[in-house]
Amino acid sequence: MKKCLLLCVLVLMFVWGRQIGYGAEAKVLAEVGPYKLYEEEVEKVLNQDPQVQELIKSSPGAKEQIKKTLVERWITLSLLGLAAKDEGLDKTPEVQRELANIEKQVLAQKYLKAKLAGIKVSEEELKSYYEKNKERYVEPEAVELKHILVYLSPKAKKEEEEKALKKANQIRAQLLKGAKFEDLAKAYSDDTQSKNQGGSLGIIKKGETDPQFEAKIFSLNPGEISQPIRSNYGYHLIKVVKKIPAKTLTFEEAKPLVERDLIEEKEEVLMKDLIQKLSQKYTPKIY
Repeated sequence: MKKCLLLCVLVLMFVWGRQIGYGAEAKVLAEVGPYKLYEEEVEKVLNQDPQVQELIKSSPGAKEQIKKTLVERWITLSLLGLAAKDEGLDKTPEVQRELANIEKQVLAQKYLKAKLAGIKVSEEELKSYYEKNKERYVEPEAVELKHILVYLSPKAKKEEEEKALKKANQIRAQLLKGAKFEDLAKAYSDDTQSKNQGGSLGIIKKGETDPQFEAKIFSLNPGEISQPIRSNYGYHLIKVVKKIPAKTLTFEEAKPLVERDLIEEKEEVLMKDLIQKLSQKYTPKIY
């Protein structure tokens, strides 16, 4: 999968970037015939391509190896591309059509980016949009939770499930008698990430977890200990520390979201108008 991704990225670099000039001061990483691979091209892929970023995120030490692989495969593609040209493949109708489509896509993206870059929004527009759409900018209801997990494999047999449920009920009985939740979480919870924090799960907003699980935890009152709740991980004992009611964000809190939404709406209007004008100018036909 990773090899396929890097190959696809390099195909785009090879086709789109083959004649790009970066100036005399630009650092060249590789050269094959008339083609040059600039460091700026590789860095752009490493820093901006979402899929490559995901690879780097999953393996932080992989960046240099990915960079090395990009250069090596760029050389491979350049060699193959030159060989194809030598055999006249770039003159075939099929290749010409594909190159024309790629050129069209790149030009369309650049043209659209330039047009959309001119969209600006004023503070007054933002405030007006916020007031008209205030219901969009609501922080959902949330709860601060602690839990104790009795782990159970999804493939557990009935006897194992009964044993886990019995253990969860025994822990709950201790809690109801006054034992500290934090102490029992450290002693019994199978959630290694939260047990040393007294079972703290932090704040969970409505819509962030499984609907059935959510319904049960949001039905609890602050300080209440739940019955054992089954999930894919086993049985949970939940304690609600506090409930946080839904609230409408202030203008300043919502401002980044308001700006995003307003710009998106303006982009849609601009696009619709632009396509209408271009259609009148170039009169497309569908057969």
